[in-house]
Amino acid sequence: MKRMKEIRGRGCILLFLLVNWMGYSQETDFQPEWAFGLNGGITLSEVGFVPRIPQELLVQSSGGLTARYIQEDHFGLQLELNYSLRGWKHEVDTAIYLNHYAESLLYLELPLMTHIYFNLGKRTRLIFNVGPQISYHIGEKVLEKNIVNHDYDFYEHPQVQNKFDYGITGGLGMELRTGIGHFILEGRYFFGLSDIFYNGREYDFQASHNQVIGVKMTYLLP
Repeated sequence: MKRMKEIRGRGCILLFLLVNWMGYSQETDFQPEWAFGLNGGITLSEVGFVPRIPQELLVQSSGGLTARYIQEDHFGLQLELNYSLRGWKHEVDTAIYLNHYAESLLYLELPLMTHIYFNLGKRTRLIFNVGPQISYHIGEKVLEKNIVNHDYDFYEHPQVQNKFDYGITGGLGMELRTGIGHFILEGRYFFGLSDIFYNGREYDFQASHNQVIGVKMTYLLP
């Protein structure tokens, strides 16, 4: 009986040491990972006007630089510096009047996102990015203007009044890891929390925030 207790005791100690060793080895086997690269894609944008203006999504482009640091298994940080073409496209076509107006807004944007991934296979991952984004408006261009009847003064002088923009961005995508780099296809959504025009009763709008859907391809070199 005493011998059996000694064997059980030693077995428990060995099991405890084995579990701790396995946990330690799992922690130390993971190597932090840096990756740098380029991204590019299309944007489908509109502006959340209040009062509402009928719009169609304005299709344009975006691109920039990407840096990613994965500091632990399944979690990391991703930073980007992008140019992004946003804007809106006003389309009203009725028997009473015909209005067509489209304006492109060029922004430099800096998203800082939490990066989360799940392994789907040896070389594929499901990725999720989410975090704050700040942007600065650096230019604009009227793409189309055929206004017959309108209620807003800004169509005559449509310059953006608030150049600094901020909001929340998030994305979901797939990553393929190969010997020549990582290829990522991702869908993004940005919701602006600031207004591009002055708002209030004395102005045309009570709200005017950017909303952007994006589809982008990213190439990273580890």
